[in-house]
Amino acid sequence: MLVRLEIRDFAVISNVVFEPGKGLNVISGETGAGKSLIVDAISLILGAKASRNLIRTGSPSCFAEAVFDCSELKDGDFSKFLEDNGIEDDDGMLIISRTVYDSGKSVARVNGTGVTNSVLREISSMLVDIHGQHDTQAIFDEATHVKLLDRFAGEKCVSLHRDYLQSLQEFKALVLKIKEISSSPDYLERRREYLEFAVSEIDAAAFKDGEEEILYETKKKLSQNEQLFESLTNAQSFLSSDDSYQSPVQAVNQASRELMKASQTDESLKEIAERANALSLDLDALLSDVEKVLSDRNYDEGLKERTEQRIGLLYELKAKYGATIPEINKFASDSRKELEDIEKNKDILQELKKARTVKEKELLKIAEDLSSERKAYAVKLEKAITKELADLEMPNAVFEVSFVRREKAKFFSMSGIDDIAFRFSANPGQEVRPLSAIVSGGEASRIMLAVKNVLSKVDLIPTLIFDEIDTGVSGKASLAIAYKLKAIANAHQVLCVTHTAQIAAASDRGFVLTKNVVSGNTETVCTVLDDKSKVNEVSRLLSGSDSDSSLRLAEDLINSLKD
Repeated sequence: MLVRLEIRDFAVISNVVFEPGKGLNVISGETGAGKSLIVDAISLILGAKASRNLIRTGSPSCFAEAVFDCSELKDGDFSKFLEDNGIEDDDGMLIISRTVYDSGKSVARVNGTGVTNSVLREISSMLVDIHGQHDTQAIFDEATHVKLLDRFAGEKCVSLHRDYLQSLQEFKALVLKIKEISSSPDYLERRREYLEFAVSEIDAAAFKDGEEEILYETKKKLSQNEQLFESLTNAQSFLSSDDSYQSPVQAVNQASRELMKASQTDESLKEIAERANALSLDLDALLSDVEKVLSDRNYDEGLKERTEQRIGLLYELKAKYGATIPEINKFASDSRKELEDIEKNKDILQELKKARTVKEKELLKIAEDLSSERKAYAVKLEKAITKELADLEMPNAVFEVSFVRREKAKFFSMSGIDDIAFRFSANPGQEVRPLSAIVSGGEASRIMLAVKNVLSKVDLIPTLIFDEIDTGVSGKASLAIAYKLKAIANAHQVLCVTHTAQIAAASDRGFVLTKNVVSGNTETVCTVLDDKSKVNEVSRLLSGSDSDSSLRLAEDLINSLKD
């Protein structure tokens, strides 16, 4: 559950700390004080779209941080999700923060780990369910009705729907293949020619796993050593050049021999002759060493060109058959198998039609099972919501879940073979009509609250947030909503933004947001209500005054709503 929320520089809020507890937490205050900003801040933390318009005037950024106690959350998928995304579990505590900058960019963190908005949204689906005005409108959308029914039905329906979607995907693939072949009589022949060419091209290239890395390493070394080989070759050429009739080595050797002869005649030339002989031996050794290095390096002048040509060939194959050598070779392997199948099945179209018939029967069986399961739970949902509506001062309301079998041309939809819609009648003698025909905002709010209450009994989500669920209702209906919220709060933490005295009176913990102007700047302050200030706030909501009679009425209302 949410244990702490801090908001800074958020719209009219400079700095507010909100610390809800278990049970029913109610937020009230004057119009424009920023009550719904609490919900907006939580929505932002849980992945809602960021906007620079959220930033308080004069500030470079806004900041919101929520602390959740997840120690009692019995959901293995939640723990696995955190682990998969590298988020550490800090003794069951989850700290989520988000900063929005005036550039429009935002930064989100969970327990200090940077995360994307998609991760925040996934977390929100397991921690918090927010109901605002948008959600009241969403229940009018019949596309959401089958999802709500499946949530109520639970894992069996969810599993059947998952199997149905998998089977539907396989069925559509067969239908598409049949259509593709049927539309082109020479398809198989063209397909066979293409596969044969692909296999031939890949086989001729004969790329081995790991060869790409070797090619690039070879190219790198060749580029680095090109200058080295050029220098060694030039050195060898200079030492062994015969451009001037004889190489330097030959010239020194010849000079050494002549000096040795001269020293035999003149002893004074012996030292010079020995130096010439030593130089001759050094040059011989130097030339031998250079030639050995060249021989050992085995430099191939055409290797660089061949390497680049092979890299170019690999690029071509990757563009056609796969992003890596293993993928390219797998394409060839799969192609050989398909060629075998083409040879084995001359009439592949007939085989595909047989497979489609089998798959269609399998798909229909799953769809019928799913439909039957949904219909069984639809009866339970009708009864549960009708009872909830009676509790919400709509004793004559009728709630139905209609099933209309889809026409054959559009039989298999993503949701199943039935069009499922919620239908409603508020009063006796009125025809049961689609929810979209509801005009009253109060009726819409109560239907949504009834749905939320029913689903809350099967959901694991620990925190439910209602933003002005009392819109369009008053009197006994408001009192009924207050009792319903207290009932939900027995199993979940509930946060509710309200302008109704009955709901404020029912709170286990009350908060008031007030707006003050300080030095020309608007400041919003969040105050936790004690017993006395709670009576004052309920009195204000009842009559707008703190007269003795209003205060007594407020106190009586609070006492009547205590457990």
